[in-house]
Amino acid sequence: MTRTITITSGKGGVGKTNISVNLALHLATLGHRTCLFDADLGLANINILLGLNPEYDLEDVILNRRTLQDIIIRDYKGIDIIPGSSGTEKMANLEDDQMDHLIRSFSELDGYDFLLFDTSAGISKNVIAFCLASSEVVLIITPEPTSLTDAYALLKVLSLNGFKGTAKIVVNQCKSVPIAKFVYNKFKETVQKYLPLNVMPLGIVVYDKKVVEAVTTQQALVLLYPESNASKCIKNITKHLLENKPKDLESSGMASFWTRCLQLIKSPLNLTGSKKEEPDTALESSKQDMQAGPSQAPPEESVPPPQAPEKEEPTAVTSDSVGHSSMSNMEQGDYLLMSKVIDSIESVSQELQLMRKAIENVGDNGLGMNKLADNRQSTLHPNAIILDFDAYQKQYGININAKNDE
Repeated sequence: MTRTITITSGKGGVGKTNISVNLALHLATLGHRTCLFDADLGLANINILLGLNPEYDLEDVILNRRTLQDIIIRDYKGIDIIPGSSGTEKMANLEDDQMDHLIRSFSELDGYDFLLFDTSAGISKNVIAFCLASSEVVLIITPEPTSLTDAYALLKVLSLNGFKGTAKIVVNQCKSVPIAKFVYNKFKETVQKYLPLNVMPLGIVVYDKKVVEAVTTQQALVLLYPESNASKCIKNITKHLLENKPKDLESSGMASFWTRCLQLIKSPLNLTGSKKEEPDTALESSKQDMQAGPSQAPPEESVPPPQAPEKEEPTAVTSDSVGHSSMSNMEQGDYLLMSKVIDSIESVSQELQLMRKAIENVGDNGLGMNKLADNRQSTLHPNAIILDFDAYQKQYGININAKNDE
């Protein structure tokens, strides 16, 4: 029985592919037969990470030039990789005979313990289809407010299209365990308040310079630096994934999975619903809280392996239990800088709104020139927005050189 797991994110740049690759490799190290499917409309990211240059991809299978066995990259450090490339996009426009051919090809994948899908970031029919067809969804977020709002938007569209499962959350690029807990709890609070679905913590991945070094050398982090903090986090996430096997895991096989997936890809997305709350509005308070940062946090651990998820959700970190005192100076500085930047943007935005209102209301005495305007007939269009200073003088009969002429 194959566990199909879609690994996705609301926005790009959150480390989704890196986590997918290293998770797959560690599963293989533990003896699980694992296949990584590149559903990111290309193999560019995996190519950068692992230095791979596949000769064929899924499009060659769709066009009946190759079989699935021809395109699979076999036994790369213990895992198989299926390059999707533009073929993933073409799955939305398959003819019936092409669809049958592809389903028959994919039915050969029944021998795997895990089939991981590394999807594109954001909302598309392909991403939603893989999420809905899979037995599990892993959502990658970071402490960035834009990552949270985009991840919320993705979950909202999944909910509108019938997703009833539990999204397993990984908080990536964290500077400390307290920040990761704070981000997760804020995200969870918002999802539970506005969406009819559940989330659960799968783990965190701390910021680690070894990640960049591994990418630079085009090698997998868990193999190149197995004792690094980020590798330990990946291993912990793998452990939690193995411990939390879905109870309702289907045993219908790969043919049934791919039939459902391809039908979803060809179907229109539902992007409407009861517009109870927009993502930006729903997460506004969470974004403001994040800008302020935790108010009290437990001491940072040198090696941050998050605890395995309990049957019940962990207690939320409240404002009374979090604080700046034990955070590093750098972390406090980051929060302070973020707050100042946002305050500056809001201030400039307010000033621009006032200026625009003043300019637009010139004809309605918006600049305090009511006495002059009442006594003089405007020669310009009454609804014109006057941006030329000479025209403004002529409209109101103002002569700035009059005093000098006297």
